[in-house]
Amino acid sequence: MTTFRFMAAALKWAALHFLACLLIVPATLKAGEAGIGFVVGVLAFLTKVLYFPIMGLALYPRHWFPGQWIYVPIAGNSLVWGLALAAAIMAGRRWHQKRTAPDV
Repeated sequence: MTTFRFMAAALKWAALHFLACLLIVPATLKAGEAGIGFVVGVLAFLTKVLYFPIMGLALYPRHWFPGQWIYVPIAGNSLVWGLALAAAIMAGRRWHQKRTAPDV
């Protein structure tokens, strides 16, 4: 996988992760207002997973990013996830190619 293809894949995964991070909180709040306990629990767990590591571990003081600036660490977190997912997919493909390559 070339560097360009890797970065394109990482940015694609980061964009999807960022969108999921933006949509999960309103979905959790709506489910909480509706009183759907099991769904709220699942959505709360998914929120913790999506916001890990930067947001979930609070690796910065909250007052550094007031108001709409909160999107900066969310974007950074999404970039970390995008790079990790692209690297995992690339490693999995290489492993699969080596495993299925004919012995010469």
